Amino acid sequence: QCAALEEGTFEGESTMRTQPKLSDLHPWLRQRVTMLSESHRTANPGTALCLIWGLRSVEEQQKAHKAGRSKIDGKRKFSLHQYGLAADLWVYTEAQETTLYENRPPKTDGLDLQLLQKGSLKRWYIGLGHLAEAEGLEAGALWRTFRDGPHVQVPKEERIILLQDALNGRGFNVGDPDGVVGPKTRSGIRSAAKEANVDVGSNGRLMPVRPQLWHWLQGSDVA
Repeated sequence: QCAALEEGTFEGESTMRTQPKLSDLHPWLRQRVTMLSESHRTANPGTALCLIWGLRSVEEQQKAHKAGRSKIDGKRKFSLHQYGLAADLWVYTEAQETTLYENRPPKTDGLDLQLLQKGSLKRWYIGLGHLAEAEGLEAGALWRTFRDGPHVQVPKEERIILLQDALNGRGFNVGDPDGVVGPKTRSGIRSAAKEANVDVGSNGRLMPVRPQLWHWLQGSDVA
């Protein structure tokens, strides 16, 4: 249902939403999404993946929540899409050369989109999820309580390592990145928030910092 709603609104919102771009994904995720598209083509000849959602603004996340496409409202709690740490990928068949599209492929390419409401979760997206796991990603298609077929994201431990790398890179010494939010990491977060003049509040289980501080650490102006 989540992905079906996404498909139903994607084309109509295309001029009002952040266009899907690989460059908006964190480099760690971007590399693995690219690798996933290649491994998926190898396992399923004639297929291509399409990035339909990458980075989301607060407003876009709130719209996704209101439409039932996400369980996260985007203002009190934050989606990993708001950090560039998650991507939604559609499966297309009848593909020729391209293995990964940014945004929807042109109709002239003659590809067939595999929609979830047509039974493609089991046929295509469960398999995509297993391939994503093999590339080191967490896959929404394999979640037990909320099956989000197209969704892949950076796993929790790796998210903390990336945060620790970013803090070290900005001069907030938190020691060797280990994927654990210990005293040094918490201290670094507080110091970074003070310098950036942003709220130090965390994002609960997803991230120990809010998107605004994350993007400041990345040197990005994304809200």
